[in-house]
Amino acid sequence: MKTHPYILRRIIQETPDVRSFIFDFGEHPFAFTPGQFILVHLDDKHQAPLTISSSPHDQKYFQVTVKRTGNFGTQFYDRMQVGDTVSIGRPMGQLKLQTDSLDPVCFIGCDYCIPAARSFFYYMLVRQPERRMTLFHEVTDPSQVLYDAEFKHFEQNSPLTRVILLNQPTRPAGWFGGLGRVTPVMVRSLYLENPNTKFYAAGEYPEIKFYQQVLQSAEIPKTSIFVERWS
Repeated sequence: MKTHPYILRRIIQETPDVRSFIFDFGEHPFAFTPGQFILVHLDDKHQAPLTISSSPHDQKYFQVTVKRTGNFGTQFYDRMQVGDTVSIGRPMGQLKLQTDSLDPVCFIGCDYCIPAARSFFYYMLVRQPERRMTLFHEVTDPSQVLYDAEFKHFEQNSPLTRVILLNQPTRPAGWFGGLGRVTPVMVRSLYLENPNTKFYAAGEYPEIKFYQQVLQSAEIPKTSIFVERWS
């Protein structure tokens, strides 16, 4: 696959172990659909697909979000500095927002597996501001609420509904969100409200298997379900 060099311009600390890396499009801008990923080459031994977490409307920069986990994630998180260059291939992937309709969107993900949801939302905010989006974000720890300040800003003034669920049996001090996991009742209520709702889920294999079971139990049509397994 042909790759091009891109320069890192900014790093944002999202959570204690998750960072967003903002790259300059430079001389090789590329088009992408919200939800797609790019293959990032850190060096000959370290390369991995990373979902683009920014909107296609950003003309100068694009963003990926990386958790300090695994071989690639740890190396990328620790080594990348502003001014560094990496080689990146063309956008790929089938977890793409259907941009030719105004059907409501429901996105489900756990911890750091929601970069595509951010890309979805920012696209819709510009192009389809009347389109409704619901985000079910499961977290294994309160510190893992990703893009929290950004989404809080928009929840009051846009058609975004965010449901944060802490996957723990008991409520820790200071936690005011929900407990447990996404249920068939939750997703079924969205479907009954509007049968055209499209359901997207991204995550590691155990999460994706669970989400598929939830959606199946909620009797969501297969044609309305889009998933991407991260491993």
